[in-house]
Amino acid sequence: MKCHIVVFGLSFLWNHVFSETCTTPLGERSDCISLYKCNDLLAAFEERPLKNEVISFLRQSQCGFEGYVPRVCCGPLPTERSTSRPIPLTTRATLTNMKVDPVSPEDSLPAPQDICGIDTNGDRIYGGQFTDLDEFPWMALLGYKTKENKMTYQCGGVLINKRYVLTAAHCVVGEIEQAVGKLSSARLGEYDIQTDIDCIDRDCADPYQEIPVISAHAHPGFVDGKKNREDDIALARLAQRVKYTYYVQPICLVDNSLRLDVGSDVFVAGWGKTLAGTRSPVKLKLGMPIFNKAECLNKYKKLGAILTDKQICAGGAFAEDACRGDSGGPLMRKRPNGAWETVAVVSFGYGCGREGWPGVYSSVASYLDWIKETMRSTNV
Repeated sequence: MKCHIVVFGLSFLWNHVFSETCTTPLGERSDCISLYKCNDLLAAFEERPLKNEVISFLRQSQCGFEGYVPRVCCGPLPTERSTSRPIPLTTRATLTNMKVDPVSPEDSLPAPQDICGIDTNGDRIYGGQFTDLDEFPWMALLGYKTKENKMTYQCGGVLINKRYVLTAAHCVVGEIEQAVGKLSSARLGEYDIQTDIDCIDRDCADPYQEIPVISAHAHPGFVDGKKNREDDIALARLAQRVKYTYYVQPICLVDNSLRLDVGSDVFVAGWGKTLAGTRSPVKLKLGMPIFNKAECLNKYKKLGAILTDKQICAGGAFAEDACRGDSGGPLMRKRPNGAWETVAVVSFGYGCGREGWPGVYSSVASYLDWIKETMRSTNV
């Protein structure tokens, strides 16, 4: 399993704790403090491989939040733990003799509103860090074939129907082709990149679906290397239709009436770098606020990046940001009816989780016509 958000907010199934003292999963009294001030638990999260029992212990240790930053009941983990080893970032490429499904009219349209954006347990996202096995079932990992004929996973995306993944333009054209390789596949239904069959405690997911990418279509306005990454949005067309399951579902596209007020909650998910600079082996999630656009414009203008009205800013607090490896992934929100929609695509930022600097995202609402027309014109 392979690759790629910065962390931060530690899982559902937690109890609000308003006092400064707490009880650890080992039954010891301790202090409820920021995850980043608890060296034992932060170090445990950074270990590779990240074992199931460690994930469970971290979940049980959560004792609340300070804004979006998780608090944990700080204490040591059980002493018997395996030695760490690096996560393999590449595997031998195995996608050969590509089978291509015939064209279907349904492939030309986003998933119908009555089936998209459905998460089986919608309340668990708030304040979470580790996703559940079936949470955000539209998340995709994009695989690239290197010159050494190995597969490496370097970007994210979201499934919008059985045939198309929405991602960032810089994930399909430009520097990534020279530095990494050609986009080759999309992986759906992934959770833990360390294992072929993903389990949390005694619950196990279906095997992931690895589907070849037959073509990739970056927005024609995207210019690789341009500082503001204008028009950083793309579609990857799959050779075969994915099979919708409990663990693989499409997300809804936001509509043209999108309004995001400053401070409103949005979410990102993926396998990107954590604060310590290592990749997370499990799919993570992060809630953060929409950032004031005028202030964001002024900040990035100082770096020579002139943002457009087709870009959204979010985050801006320490350790609360999407990060390398999450490029192309979604900025999401939950509709009043409970369905999830993707409002933007992860594009770029100034560092990862840098205090006062929000991330920049390509607004999906601004590109709906292009998305739909591209789906129609390429599905022939």
